[in-house]
Amino acid sequence: MSTSTTPTGGRRLLARSITKIIATDPPDPRGGLHKSFPHCIAYKLPKETVKSVIENIFKKSPAKDATSVYTASADWIQSLSTSIANELSANFNVPAENFSESSTKIANVVSGIGNGTWSSGITPINAIKDLETNVPLYISDYFDQLSGWSREHVFDEQKARIGSIISGLNSSSKPYPATSPHGPETALSGRYVKINWKLPAVNVDRPFNISPGTASFSSEAEPSSGKVYRYFAFIDSSKLAISMEKDGSIKKNLYNFTDPSQLWRIDNYGNFYALYNKKYGAYLGKSLKANKEKPDNNWHESAVYLVENDEHTYSIGYTRDNKQLDSADILRNLTLVTIPLVAWRNPSGKFVSIESNQGSLNFSDGETHGSTTIPKPEQLFLFVPHPDFSTKSVIIGQNEKFLEFNPSDSNKSSSFGFELKTPERLPFILFDYDQNIYPRGANFLASRLQQPSISKAAVPPPGKGTRVRVWKSDPSVKTIGIRELFLINTDIKSGPVDPWFETVSTAKPIAPDANGDFLLDFDNTPSQAPNESDNHTRFDVVHTFSTVRYTYDLLLGDLEYLDGNPPQLTRPWGNKRLQIFPHAGEDANAYYSREEGALKFFFTKRKDGTPIFLCRSLDVVAHEAGHSFLDILQPQWRSDGQTGGFHEAFGDLCSLFVLISMADIADLFVTLTKANLRDPNNFLSAVGEEFGDALFNNKGKGLRNLSNDLIGSKAQPEVHALSLVFSGFYYDVLVDVFALERNPAIKGDTDTLLDVATALRRALIIAIRVSSESSTKTKFQELATNLETAFETLSRRLGVNLSSWTE
Repeated sequence: MSTSTTPTGGRRLLARSITKIIATDPPDPRGGLHKSFPHCIAYKLPKETVKSVIENIFKKSPAKDATSVYTASADWIQSLSTSIANELSANFNVPAENFSESSTKIANVVSGIGNGTWSSGITPINAIKDLETNVPLYISDYFDQLSGWSREHVFDEQKARIGSIISGLNSSSKPYPATSPHGPETALSGRYVKINWKLPAVNVDRPFNISPGTASFSSEAEPSSGKVYRYFAFIDSSKLAISMEKDGSIKKNLYNFTDPSQLWRIDNYGNFYALYNKKYGAYLGKSLKANKEKPDNNWHESAVYLVENDEHTYSIGYTRDNKQLDSADILRNLTLVTIPLVAWRNPSGKFVSIESNQGSLNFSDGETHGSTTIPKPEQLFLFVPHPDFSTKSVIIGQNEKFLEFNPSDSNKSSSFGFELKTPERLPFILFDYDQNIYPRGANFLASRLQQPSISKAAVPPPGKGTRVRVWKSDPSVKTIGIRELFLINTDIKSGPVDPWFETVSTAKPIAPDANGDFLLDFDNTPSQAPNESDNHTRFDVVHTFSTVRYTYDLLLGDLEYLDGNPPQLTRPWGNKRLQIFPHAGEDANAYYSREEGALKFFFTKRKDGTPIFLCRSLDVVAHEAGHSFLDILQPQWRSDGQTGGFHEAFGDLCSLFVLISMADIADLFVTLTKANLRDPNNFLSAVGEEFGDALFNNKGKGLRNLSNDLIGSKAQPEVHALSLVFSGFYYDVLVDVFALERNPAIKGDTDTLLDVATALRRALIIAIRVSSESSTKTKFQELATNLETAFETLSRRLGVNLSSWTE
């Protein structure tokens, strides 16, 4: 199932591609969860490349002015940590032990980069120490891992998506002139980067500030905003990037996006493009040679077409007669990677520039195109907020050196002079930052750190936690009924209430028993409304609270698994508990309200007058809890159209997440349906069976059903109806991946279903976090694309190959 839309402003290929489609390997019939692979960049590099790089590492001789930092201990990580602490001590005249925590963090980052680049099984420890090789590779891999995301997100909706329209090209026998406006892009609208150098151990916080005459780390001013511009890199399947050589030739080299010869500005001339090299200030010419002249028509030596192939790669082509597009072999089937660059400008309009070989900073004029002034290539700096830098960033200049803070300089100056040859100086190139280029979760697509499973990290000591009784579907699903549920929380108090939630009810506060549990019984007596019995009311309070709590535990656990740390979240309803109203009154409805800071569940009546309490449906409660959780992740998504439709889809999917995460329910499902996710009577795909039957008399098919074949062009625009397009798509993915991974000879169906559901749930969380914050007309397409990219992230996290899931 898919939507019928394409990205806004898309310039998709409307005619034939200039390259043939390369056949992909068929998916493994056993799926990918059983297949592990080395957890390093080198895994994806050709063996010849790895061998060549390692040989170069061993050939290197130490710099004349460099001293060994690996002498304090046989353990080089401890030795590096000690050297960093001593360097900080010398700069701030503070005992080295004050910096033990900071230095250890940085040493561990270096170790993580080394192992993430090579892994201990590929090369000896000498290669891990080689920061000059590892860090550029690691930075390049960061941008490469974001390529799937950056391909679909241009950061600025006002700018057209990259891709040439070649239909109708041969309708003219004369060259097409450049259309106006044309040329380089302006800065991205509203995007910024701010940096500061901070060291809490000595209470230092120096923002990078631009004044009329200086660019320095001043303690008196606010950090200055740098504007953001797009450059691009083109890499092939062997991790080789299109580069310009000093002699002007165009070749492929091992990707290293800290090298400006691999970065290209894409200038738009309407009917065609031009690729301008950042390092050498020349265009890519048709003869694979640099050309200094900008094109004025599509037959010009510097004019190119960027054609998107069916497999989402690009080929760089050109024409001499409008009859056919030609392309050199090295320019075919390339991944387009977006590389955001930052420029700082002083009040008089001049840009920060690198002045000398030492990397000192000054100001100079930019380049003018018509009425627009943009920074010259050498005035643009690479900003890398890699998560493995421990929430720090690095800034790299045109000279391929790193911005370095100099604490001993009385002028608080800075320079681009750090060459990675003195590892003990690493703290001075790591900057805190504030930016809005990437959505809050973009780093999770690129992180290579293996994180512990949250199921291991969050389980309390034996005997701790809270047991409750809940309807594990709703009262109409007799095969499930009321069952015990275990909550890992030990902070639930009488009410029930905890740091996140509190219940509001006519019932008196309900206290846990001596074991800390809420194991209430539900009397088998007819329900009454609005004056329900105290027994039923008390059960409803515990059931509703516990279902919300379990839903949050599940999703918070996913965030901790992905981040490696407990998430720090902002509550959109304010700094208070979310109130839960199990019995909010009479209405055929339930809702989450940010303004009220509440989840409210109502009752309605069947035709015979008997009441239905919506709080008793696990599906309905999980749905509304899902709304509130999505509001935390993406506060701007309360909208109509596809964005609002996804809000409803996520709510329905939360009921699926909750049900399929419970081992007893997953096992019951496998038994009742013989592991058939398409069983027409299955309780996983049906959402709100009792409520749906009361409204539609559909005998358990639910208020909505995730197992559907609705497509975007057939869906009604109302958000609940539209939601079925995405929830149906997601359920299709679950069905297909479960079928792919299912192999009872290796693993039982229940365990496979639990594993697949967990991975897909976390993939969707990643996709949500890296999606644009704004409401868009093509949110389904955006999320589906990000879901595909998220599989790559999970592959790295789990140490398995999930490429077959994408197939």
